[in-house]
Amino acid sequence: MEITYLGHSCFRLKSKEGMVVIMDPFHSEKVGLPFPKDVADIVTVSHGHADHNAVELITGPVTRSSTFVIDKEGEYEIGGVEITATKTYHDKVEGAERGKNIVFGIRMDGISVLHLGDLGQKLTEAQIEKIGSVDVLMVGVSGKIALEIDEVMDLIKDISPSYVIPMHYKIPGMPDSWKDRNSLQDFLDKNKFLVAGEPVHKIKVDEGSLPDDTQVLIMNA
Repeated sequence: MEITYLGHSCFRLKSKEGMVVIMDPFHSEKVGLPFPKDVADIVTVSHGHADHNAVELITGPVTRSSTFVIDKEGEYEIGGVEITATKTYHDKVEGAERGKNIVFGIRMDGISVLHLGDLGQKLTEAQIEKIGSVDVLMVGVSGKIALEIDEVMDLIKDISPSYVIPMHYKIPGMPDSWKDRNSLQDFLDKNKFLVAGEPVHKIKVDEGSLPDDTQVLIMNA
């Protein structure tokens, strides 16, 4: 599997057969990063906020006849890609403040990826058990509107992935609404896991390349 970081909470996954999944495409004005139009066979949307749901910027499929958009919970199998979409919440009060959030588990080329979207609650033991083994965990670290960094650390311990990719953090050029949220450095200052080498924009992951112990993988857009 090839993983490319497109910025914010958005990743492109590409299988050995050429299937492309884009997760949480964003509107540039909400994030302070450009997001050019792209193509994908599958698009996943964790929730309806503008920095996660720019589906219209995905202009067509790669290997299929049309692009399949997943924005609801359920289990899916599309072109050999297995996807589990689990309903969670964007806050600690069952969505009363910020609504629902979907956690996406994707299995492709024998690799299990878990994208947490804007998870605002602690996952229950039942949810963690249902998620199962995770090779690559994509987790937001901005705090305020989602999990705080200490909660993220606890969640990483509970899930025990091979790689953790931090996402959804403050960067220069963001709107003023982001000024009191965590940066990547804020996360790294509290990080308790080994950081895997230099930052990368794109990486190929297979079962033989996974580390034995959890490592933080920094990706740049």
